[in-house]
Amino acid sequence: MSKIPCTSCGACCASIDGIEFLSKFNQNGICDKLKNNQCSIYESRPLLCRIDDSYDQLFSSYMTKQEFYRLNAKACNELQEKLNIDIKFRVHI
Repeated sequence: MSKIPCTSCGACCASIDGIEFLSKFNQNGICDKLKNNQCSIYESRPLLCRIDDSYDQLFSSYMTKQEFYRLNAKACNELQEKLNIDIKFRVHI
């Protein structure tokens, strides 16, 4: 797998409360750069929001990329369930 199959549901962007790294973007738990369910700073978004770069720079010495994607998909799907997002947006690895 070359990249995580993001379904652009916005769940991760709508759940940033408590993430210190993203605190400057936090507006009541939702990223203030999320506009019409799209990232308005996509090309310059923070490292944490760039799955592949995050893996390469922070997690590659701890796990395989496949495991990292699996854990991200699990977290994504759990957020979607918590936010009652339609099941059609679930990420499948």
